[in-house]
Amino acid sequence: MFLIIGFRTTVEGVLLACLKLRQLPDAHLMYAEGLEELRRMIDFAGVERDIELVGFEPAPITDLAESAFGKHWDRHVSFSRRKEPDPIHYIDLVLRHANCEPSELVRTLSSSENVTSLYSGKTQLQKRCYRYMREVSLSYHRLCMFARPSFVKGILTADIKPEHRIEDMFCRWLAKKNPDLPVAVVHGDKAWIGNGDFFGLDRFVVVTPSFLGDLAAIKISDEVEQLWDVYYDSQMIDSRRNKKQAKKFQPKAASSVSGMSMKDRYKVERGISPCKLGDFFEM
Repeated sequence: MFLIIGFRTTVEGVLLACLKLRQLPDAHLMYAEGLEELRRMIDFAGVERDIELVGFEPAPITDLAESAFGKHWDRHVSFSRRKEPDPIHYIDLVLRHANCEPSELVRTLSSSENVTSLYSGKTQLQKRCYRYMREVSLSYHRLCMFARPSFVKGILTADIKPEHRIEDMFCRWLAKKNPDLPVAVVHGDKAWIGNGDFFGLDRFVVVTPSFLGDLAAIKISDEVEQLWDVYYDSQMIDSRRNKKQAKKFQPKAASSVSGMSMKDRYKVERGISPCKLGDFFEM
């Protein structure tokens, strides 16, 4: 009998699919973000086989992790003096990668004998998933370091272009760092609001940019950026500029996370226009 395991692309869904696949190693995997989407995929494919649906109901994630990896699943694994994320965080990071194939992740977890094997990279799938995890983690840390939020209508707003699906992670980090302010993270046609209770909303909610007042057309923060440019350009001492050190702390790969970081990178590479503080005073 040919069986299909349909799972939701969440940490719980992946863990449940992993446990089910261990019981039915020959089953075919299908996945979707929601149940309706998965049912449409099944109807479109004309599948007339037994289907196991998992991950679409709430489940205790810690119990699932213990079933998948044993009682000591939450012990962090260290390699080369570097602390690795626990398996739950590991799965979450891999799922956020732009090139992640959730079915491959499920098969990787299903074939992993213990927690350590997730990080050892003995198979090609394990190596690929581990690389995805590291790339997403690096992208997130770069975003936290180089994105420059600005005030727009009283909201601390960051317009970003992340490579992976980490907008909500960044929004939660920004809200935690600024608990006394509402924050917004805008990417494409979505906006993530943190500390939404300032507006009578949920603490974290996803809306459209137009809900925030068409942020793309508002330039209230321009004056602040211009003042910073004046200060930076006037106080910069070219003889003390350490280009090598500047490139080390702001690598070129991180310059695309925001407009201000791109401007900073340009100054690192090209320098600044020759000017002195006296140039900004009227004679």
